Amino acid sequence: MSLIFVNYRTGDEEVTAALVERELSRRFGDEHVFRASKSIAAGSRYSRALITAARGCRVLLAFIGPRWAEAAAAGRSPLDAAEDWTRREIREAFENGGIVIPVLVGRTPRLRPEDLPPDLAVLADCQYRRIDHRNVESDLTRLTDDLAALVPELAAAANIRRTLLADAPLAPSEHVPRPGLPLR
Repeated sequence: MSLIFVNYRTGDEEVTAALVERELSRRFGDEHVFRASKSIAAGSRYSRALITAARGCRVLLAFIGPRWAEAAAAGRSPLDAAEDWTRREIREAFENGGIVIPVLVGRTPRLRPEDLPPDLAVLADCQYRRIDHRNVESDLTRLTDDLAALVPELAAAANIRRTLLADAPLAPSEHVPRPGLPLR
């Protein structure tokens, strides 16, 4: 079961979610990070896999950009639909004891309880993190450090991966020539 669930709305910062997921997988291991389009195997029952992963995660990262709750052509936010996947995943994580961290992308303003459906209003009270292209390195470091502090298994996985990478021999292309030796 994945420890981290990456939640996002298609059409709103899914690229940011995918890039952050890639960094989390690199640091903690692919098996610990769930993102639907990466983690659900071909032929699997999509809805069952999503709900199972959301229920079993320790931390759900809700990537929120400027179009996350934007009203559709009908004048309603997609969050108003009880069966909206973004809403369902967040609700499942809350109901099953997961930590939910809103990740505001760019200059997206903080959430306000009155802008959310009643079952998600608590999301506005959760301490958020921000990912901004101006500070992406420090923002990613802070987020990964937070996750390692919140979930001891992630810290252990990061330590194991760091040790394995440190002990791995360099590939031929990674050898640095010594001064005075000809390059080949």
